[in-house]
Amino acid sequence: MRTLETLAGDTAARASAATGDVAIEDLTRALGIEKKTITVEVYQALALGFAGALAMVNSGEEEARAGPASGDVLPTTYDVEKIRAYWSKRPLAIAKRSLSLLLDVAGWVSALLVDIQTKSVEKNSVERAGQLKDIIAKQGPAFVKVGQAVAIRPDLLPPAYLAELQTLLDGVKAFSNDEAKALIREQLGKPLDDIFEDVSAFDKPVAAASIGQVYRAQLKRTKTMEAEQDTWGAEVAVKVQRPQILDVVTLDLLVIRTVLQYLAKLPKDGPLGQIQQGAESFLPVLDVAAERFLEELDFGMEASNASRFEADMNSVAFVRGSIKVPHVYRSVSTRKVLTQEWVTGRKLTEIDENTSKETREKLVETLLNAYMVQFLESGFLHADPHPGNFLLQDDGKLCILDYGMMTTISEEQRIAFVEYIAHLSAKEYDKTLADLVNLGFVPPELADDPINRSIVVPVLAETLETLYGSGGGITTKTDALNAQQSSRVGELSDKLEALGKEYPLQLPPYFVLILRAFGTLEGLGLSVDSNYAIVDECFPYIARRLLSDDSPRMRDALRSFVYGGSDRLRVSRVKDIAGGFSRFTNSMGATEAVATTDPTRLDPATKDALAIIFNEKGNYLQDLVVEEAVRAADANKQAISLTFEDKKNLALLRSIVELISPEGWSQSLTRAVSSSREVSSQIEPESIRSIGTAVAPGLRRMSSNFGEKLGQRLTDRSRQDFEKSFPRPVSR
Repeated sequence: MRTLETLAGDTAARASAATGDVAIEDLTRALGIEKKTITVEVYQALALGFAGALAMVNSGEEEARAGPASGDVLPTTYDVEKIRAYWSKRPLAIAKRSLSLLLDVAGWVSALLVDIQTKSVEKNSVERAGQLKDIIAKQGPAFVKVGQAVAIRPDLLPPAYLAELQTLLDGVKAFSNDEAKALIREQLGKPLDDIFEDVSAFDKPVAAASIGQVYRAQLKRTKTMEAEQDTWGAEVAVKVQRPQILDVVTLDLLVIRTVLQYLAKLPKDGPLGQIQQGAESFLPVLDVAAERFLEELDFGMEASNASRFEADMNSVAFVRGSIKVPHVYRSVSTRKVLTQEWVTGRKLTEIDENTSKETREKLVETLLNAYMVQFLESGFLHADPHPGNFLLQDDGKLCILDYGMMTTISEEQRIAFVEYIAHLSAKEYDKTLADLVNLGFVPPELADDPINRSIVVPVLAETLETLYGSGGGITTKTDALNAQQSSRVGELSDKLEALGKEYPLQLPPYFVLILRAFGTLEGLGLSVDSNYAIVDECFPYIARRLLSDDSPRMRDALRSFVYGGSDRLRVSRVKDIAGGFSRFTNSMGATEAVATTDPTRLDPATKDALAIIFNEKGNYLQDLVVEEAVRAADANKQAISLTFEDKKNLALLRSIVELISPEGWSQSLTRAVSSSREVSSQIEPESIRSIGTAVAPGLRRMSSNFGEKLGQRLTDRSRQDFEKSFPRPVSR
């Protein structure tokens, strides 16, 4: 009996024959394609695709023979080889799913190939994108998740496909309530009426999705874990996993991956080159999405994620109290059943113009800063930020739901991103190339070559300035980017295209999930302010990080920002970073601010700023301030001719010297607080005395450091003057 590999090979070989071959006629007739409209090359492509689907049946045969017990158990985590080994022992299931998919997608593929042959791809892109979205939605949860993952990849899909897939939702119907009840009993090991007040709550789900469905119930008031005694008897959300979901998802992921692997082996040159490149680029995206998707199927992991996330939020003072994480009832939760506190509130989709602008602005600010903490502080990111997962509660807290999809950001990636944002904010675009290398976007080989840098940096600068130099939506920015084609960017396009082929820009897989989060954040921000710019809004957090993190790389980033490539500190940059820090602290210090609404008390921003500037142990910001103060004092002593920029710096540094003196500090502090609070009353003396006591050691340190460095500078200058006046005799 002929093997499936032989059959697949024969199919592809026969498709390469001349027009009129029986195999070509059979294939086109099965797909409903008119023979006269298709060339031999298109026949070959269709046949090769069919061959790949058939060959997939035995793709895991070698792995299955690799060791004992291989393929006996379906893994619950994303292990490609084990999944392939498992399904290779079930060839009929693979064949059935592959052929079902082929029938659904064949018409669309043939239409797309016709578009390629007739050069009408762009013309028909909107129609084809809509058709593809409908096909994906029909295929089930795995295809929907993968479609959603690729929907935020402008490097992989044309605009029409991005727009359509961003609206992709699964069309899975709710499964039987009897099945749900049976699963709960099996997982919890008790009858439902032993746990819940009214089992009729499970007669109808309140929500259904691809992974499972949710019921609103009430726990019985009974003895349970001591930590949960106070809340036992409360309303809960019970999420029940869809039956056989692991089988369905792993099989579909295997089918998708095998097809992509097959397409990635197509010739890089020729009419199918684009398909080959797209498949090759999409494989790592699929692997990241698939790994996260299988993690979502483990409700036990989701419970642990929620607990860790809550601990992270509570460990950071400026977000503590502003974020709500629903409590997980561990004693009635398992891998397939998750019982959480029922939380009420308005979804982001319900926040419209009828909601006060102040409320919307605060919501945007809270959500952004919460994500900045996740992304750059804790490194544990909520990676499923669609609007339905956020609730605005009546008390103003932001409730974040669904912790099935999380991602971890390494410390190196966190630091590199802070550097990148700092350079973006300072408009030092030449330095962003190295940042992109550190983040994994650009191969090091490209940045190391001076010629390549001379090509890339100007284009990068113009592009980043367009994207991040101002606010507005993506449409406006895209139009501006298109207009650049006639500018310097356009002039370099040929060289840039050649570089792109040699060193392709790569979107790191971990960044896909971050893009989803910030895409949602920017969309919400634009609904409040049409000029909302996500990078500008990130800066207050970056300012805090630059001022409070004394690590060597943060020192370099801080110096780079405040000096801006110059050899003198820039007044505007110092004001920017101080203003950003103050804005961040005030925006996220809601809990503290309530206690400091009394105008005679210092606000959190002032307290934090003083604590950093006058830290007893010292920090890099202190060093920079003292260094510039010494320079200015020395320049003033020499009475040299100062430039306008020197005079601006000197004026700023004189105010710094005033700040260092207790009397001047007290006056400046009073003025600053009075201005920020718009009150005329005097600051409470006790408040100033308490802060004064706290910062006095730091003040003494800075004053001592200033005197020491100025004295050393004057000594060095005197020595230089003496050597000029009395040069050493030249020995002969």
